[in-house]
Amino acid sequence: MAFIDDLALELFLLSLVGVIAVYMTALVFFQYKKTGTKDIENNLRPGAFPLLAFGVIIIIMALYGEMKWPLPGSYNILFYDPYLIFGIVVMLMAIAIIFRQKLQYVGIVAFFSGIIAIYYGANAYIDGMTKTPIAMLGLYIAFGLTGIFTFPTTLIYDEFPAKNKSSTLWTAILVIFWIGLIVSAVLAAFTAIEAVPQHLLAPP
Repeated sequence: MAFIDDLALELFLLSLVGVIAVYMTALVFFQYKKTGTKDIENNLRPGAFPLLAFGVIIIIMALYGEMKWPLPGSYNILFYDPYLIFGIVVMLMAIAIIFRQKLQYVGIVAFFSGIIAIYYGANAYIDGMTKTPIAMLGLYIAFGLTGIFTFPTTLIYDEFPAKNKSSTLWTAILVIFWIGLIVSAVLAAFTAIEAVPQHLLAPP
């Protein structure tokens, strides 16, 4: 069985999803605070198309990893199980935005996927499955917390049209959500950047 090392690309895709998600949600929120516009769906839709593309690609790559096991040993389980769930969440979120559906139902899926990611990361840390355990654990915790805070964030965006102004609690939840996304994107990109030179020097 050949070792097909797409890990750097897969991590860069995670980072790109984080960047797009931060940009589109922050843009909508600050536009809402500034103008009071209630056309949340139309403001989110432009960002849904790149998210849909990334989500589909992530699912395809994750399914390949789940079926072919290209990584050494149980690293396939550690990485591709949460990666597949993450891709499904991204794709479902994009579809919900495009078809103007309530986001909170996808938020529920994201909430539990966040718990799953933290559980996988914690077990990998305990079992010493990496030479950089803190960075690995931080990556899984960051993505996990982002998934958990996606649920209240989707509730907020679903309720925007019914409110006249944002509350302090809303702002706090969104800030935590953005911090989680930014930290996740940075850690994923950093890990991918470190992997690229090694992968180019030692291709499969």
